Amino acid sequence: MRKGKPMVILIGGEKGGTGKSTIATNLAAISALNGKDVLLLDTDSQATATYWAMTRDEVEGRVRVPCLRKTGRNIHRELKELRSKFETIIIDAGGRDSAELRSSMLGADKLYMPIRPSQFDAWTVEKINQMVSDARSFNERLQAYAFLNLATANPKVNEIAEAQEYLKEFDQLELASSIIRDRIAFRKAAKEGLSVVELGDAKAKTEIMAFYNEVFT
Repeated sequence: MRKGKPMVILIGGEKGGTGKSTIATNLAAISALNGKDVLLLDTDSQATATYWAMTRDEVEGRVRVPCLRKTGRNIHRELKELRSKFETIIIDAGGRDSAELRSSMLGADKLYMPIRPSQFDAWTVEKINQMVSDARSFNERLQAYAFLNLATANPKVNEIAEAQEYLKEFDQLELASSIIRDRIAFRKAAKEGLSVVELGDAKAKTEIMAFYNEVFT
């Protein structure tokens, strides 16, 4: 049975290769491990989150993360019904301007867009900024954030400060304080249908838990 006020978290963006599915699956797994009644909603044509959930289900004894695949222009309508059934819904949207991404914005409470600090793309961020503005005309509760993902672990590289300065130009997106580094543990966990908190990598766990706590604060 659903507990408390439902929360719909959308992990999406217009650019591919930024680690959306990795973040979405980790948030969903941590939610399940914390006892939340969670649904992982896969709206990406690549179905990465779906394959991750299937891999997870192959090992007996793991905390299950229910995963549902939905595509099309009516995701926001599906979310109205799903809100009555789940405490937490994590949406994994594809890395492109799609009907699924736009529709999900209409039904989400929060959007988190991952950005690789070394791959700034002004056109991409400008486009998402405008999409958020459009979505807020219909969904006033939508909060939108960008966050730095796959950042270098080298402390001498100042790409993080550059990204933070860069993102100040966009009025519809706030910058999340959490930073997730490019660590092998995230890729290893994904292949095994795990979250990094289950894998046991201390640095990766610290980063994803900081992000998780920021998302659900």
